[in-house]
This record gives sequence, structure tokens and C-alpha cells, in this order.
Amino acid sequence: MTESKPSTVGPMSVQLDNSTCTARSQRARPTIGEDKKAPVPKDQQTRMAVVRAAKARISRRNSLRMQREAQKR
Repeated sequence: MTESKPSTVGPMSVQLDNSTCTARSQRARPTIGEDKKAPVPKDQQTRMAVVRAAKARISRRNSLRMQREAQKR
């Protein structure tokens, strides 16, 4: 006997199962009794941005210094 192939007639047989993609894109709703995180104050956000920028400048400067030292050798 020959094995019968699955029928490809109809729209559902052609579509892929992408249930994981839709699950990730939907935001989770808070449940009853769940604590909400308080938003960070605006002055603290700007301070965090200034600190992040300063650290980036320092690391960039150190990286360039190490590149110059490597070229001298």
C-alpha cells in the first residue's frame, strides 16, 4: 500500500505555526496583587545618562590609548 500524503487543500494547511511570535509581542497584563515598580524620577534619569556618557568617554579614551600603544610596538 502507498502512504497517503497530507492534503494541502485549504488555507490552514499552508500557514505556518507562528504562535511563539505573537506570544512575545503581546505585553503581559499585571495580575491582581502584583506590585508596580515606581518610575525613576527625571533628575535621576538624567544623572544616569550623564554617568553612562562619562563612562563611555573614558572607555573610548582608554581603547584609543591601547591602540596607539599597540601601533608603536
